[in-house]
Amino acid sequence: MHGIVLIDKAAGWTSNRTTRRVQRLCGAKSAGHLGTLDPFATGLLPVMLGDATRLAPLLEGGTKVYLAEMALGVTTDTLDREGEVTATRDVPPDARERLRTVLPQFVGTLRQRIPDYSAAKVAGVRRCDLARAGRQVDPKYKDVVIHSIRLLGGEEEGPPSSVLSSGSGTHSAQRTAHSLFLDVACGPGTYVRQLVADLGEAVGCGAHVVSLRRIAVGAFRVDEAVTIARMESVAPEALSGLLVDLRPCLPSPPASVGESEWQDLSRGKAIPWTASAGTPDGAAVLVAVGPVLRAIAVASGGVLRPRRVLTSGVALTPRRAGS
Repeated sequence: MHGIVLIDKAAGWTSNRTTRRVQRLCGAKSAGHLGTLDPFATGLLPVMLGDATRLAPLLEGGTKVYLAEMALGVTTDTLDREGEVTATRDVPPDARERLRTVLPQFVGTLRQRIPDYSAAKVAGVRRCDLARAGRQVDPKYKDVVIHSIRLLGGEEEGPPSSVLSSGSGTHSAQRTAHSLFLDVACGPGTYVRQLVADLGEAVGCGAHVVSLRRIAVGAFRVDEAVTIARMESVAPEALSGLLVDLRPCLPSPPASVGESEWQDLSRGKAIPWTASAGTPDGAAVLVAVGPVLRAIAVASGGVLRPRRVLTSGVALTPRRAGS
């Protein structure tokens, strides 16, 4: 199988475990995913199978949307509900209004600290492994983009139902009167846990993430996703019916070439190509033969030069079982 399956990841599963389970179910030789979710988090995990893994550089830059529950007044070492409490503080009675006031300051390009409990590496070792070993490391920062943040619900409305779905609300014992709910749209590489911690400090009482659910990655939406349990109930010959239509998520329409041109690309040769308006030299161009993606090429001086050849190809619109 070559394509993308949208998975609604369960709480307690790592992204890697989820990806490997999908790979085994589908019998794919290779697999990867678009953006790690913390084990406690739930929601959309696009899993790429076979030749689709080679499309990752063109797909991983899409906007990601999260629903996050933040608990004010309590900070933890991991910045989420799974960590050890590091401090408790009184929550201001006007905390909700304070948060609403500071939200605009957190929209745009931010210099964000990389959490100590993260997979980012220091001299080849993950920061989280160093933290668990009690080793101190210097803080490290990176630029991230926050497109928008919305405060959800009202004082009496309770948590949005979408935050509670797919197991993300199983830790209701941690939900208090000081829980607030956010809708966050951000660029790749953003740590929502760190964003919530920074917002808590801006309010004046600290905060940590109680639940986190990803609802979108680029053009993909969680309401199109399936659970692992659902995949396990599907007959092996019908699993291809879970592959998604790739056309809405591609950065641009693929260049269509004939079989002879494709043969040249597959042998490493450049082929003539008339660039569409606005396509600069050096741009990546997807190449299709009929309804199948067969290569990623680079536009240069009126030709396409192959960068990655897809040995089996990826169908733009997967063929459904029985069709």
